Amino acid sequence: MGDGGRGTLTNQKRPKMLICDIDGTLTDENYTLHPELPRAFRKLESSGVPVALATGNVRPVAWALARHLGLSGPIICENGGVVWDWKRDEEVYRLVNGERAKRACEWLATQIEGLDAEGILSNAWRESEWCLYTEEEYVAIVNALQNSEWNDLEVVRTGFAIHINEPGLDKGRGITFALEKIGISPDDCIGVGDSPNDLPMFETVGWSVAVGSAFPEVKDAADAVADESLVGGHAVIALIEEILALPE
Repeated sequence: MGDGGRGTLTNQKRPKMLICDIDGTLTDENYTLHPELPRAFRKLESSGVPVALATGNVRPVAWALARHLGLSGPIICENGGVVWDWKRDEEVYRLVNGERAKRACEWLATQIEGLDAEGILSNAWRESEWCLYTEEEYVAIVNALQNSEWNDLEVVRTGFAIHINEPGLDKGRGITFALEKIGISPDDCIGVGDSPNDLPMFETVGWSVAVGSAFPEVKDAADAVADESLVGGHAVIALIEEILALPE
């Protein structure tokens, strides 16, 4: 693991792709992008390093962001459940179906008083999972599902939602699927994130970076950790600057 801060975020090898989480990594706690990110990403893309997004968020959000930031890599959405290499392939790949997760949440509302089964706003566009508000009782949700017909479903907590999804669904699986399509080895990629749902990405890529505001367990798992002051996109900009300084 790196010791954090500027100048220590890469393994001194130029990656073939940078893979970024969105919420909490490119944005701050108010979902606001750092204003210098578009310029930094375009410089990196112009240097020959494509950027992909791997997010728990939905496809419309990831696609709009990738388009306006000028990114050319695939988008891996809903924690690996939906993969779309929108620059190269019109087909959208849905690795699982989210109907069981939705039904499980409807059942949870009958078991946990006050639970909102409709969940977060972006469920209107979800294709492979279902998300509840992060304020819901995480432990109660896990315990209830363990004693139900949905005991195989996974419950993943991030700083922005509680994700209910099919077993084996994670960012690592989605990234592997996407990279196989374009012939890039995960070992040649850098992944950057902040939440527990980024851990499978860290296990998949060759080098992982935790932003300064990452969960403690995410920092522990990362190869490099940004200084605590590098949050809300600052860490990604610092990482890009270091990549651009590496020999091609």
